[in-house]
Amino acid sequence: MATYSSKTFNSSNYDSNRPRYRDSLADTIIEYHRAQGPNNHTGLAVDVATGTGIFARQLQGKFSRVVGSDISATMLQSAREANSNQIPIEFVESPAEALPFLNSGTVDVMTVATGAHWFDMERFVAEAERVLRPNGTLAIFGYTGFGHFVDYPQCDAIFRDFGIGPTKLGPFWDRGRERLVDNYREYVPILSKNKWQDVQRIVYPGTSMEGDSQRFTVGTKPVVMHFEVTWRTLEDFLSTWSGPVNYHKKYPSRPNITEQVMRELMDAAGVSDRDAKVNIQWEEVLLVGRRPSV
Repeated sequence: MATYSSKTFNSSNYDSNRPRYRDSLADTIIEYHRAQGPNNHTGLAVDVATGTGIFARQLQGKFSRVVGSDISATMLQSAREANSNQIPIEFVESPAEALPFLNSGTVDVMTVATGAHWFDMERFVAEAERVLRPNGTLAIFGYTGFGHFVDYPQCDAIFRDFGIGPTKLGPFWDRGRERLVDNYREYVPILSKNKWQDVQRIVYPGTSMEGDSQRFTVGTKPVVMHFEVTWRTLEDFLSTWSGPVNYHKKYPSRPNITEQVMRELMDAAGVSDRDAKVNIQWEEVLLVGRRPSV
């Protein structure tokens, strides 16, 4: 995630225009956590790759202590500023694969909100196993950024081509995004190999995962994202992607690629009002597992 950890990345824009997670998501994770063992508590939650602390703030009041860690000092500064008047969250600069500020077996729940695709997966799972309590919960979740335009299905292909097409943003993502587009499938065999228990991977709407029925279930409704957009706020969201940032680093004189795709999308939809609402069914995934008890 070299782009997001850059000192020049606009972390304030990121915090303002990124989707929020459903208010119920933290409770969904806690419900899973408590169901896995009678001694599972809600003492310490650690939100890894916290970025600007978007999900860490949603854990406030649900755990006795909340810590957010990230490799980016720039992101963490925005996280501290956004949380200045709230219940304190400890923000620590640290890579996900090495969390030396945490003692072994002390964390009740570890979360990763749309960040686990950037990690060295084997090392991260080993570190999560080290710091979590026996039966502690790891919850990895996120959104691909793509979705189905419910009222304008003709926009679907345009949107996906913009994100991963070889002549658009496809070559300009930091390495790892393909794992997110694949809904974190690669994590399942790693957790299974390390004997993690009660591993569940729920994707919604699930159409892109056909043929992989042994590794996921299709959700009946979204549980991760709450993101209602207009055409204007959709463009603001796209401006937070690392792909366009990297694209314009290479091609600084080219027209803004995000503005271009928005024109294509609105033309295809036959819409001119940038403040009109857009009904998008976002792709999302929730992966949970329980640390081995021994």
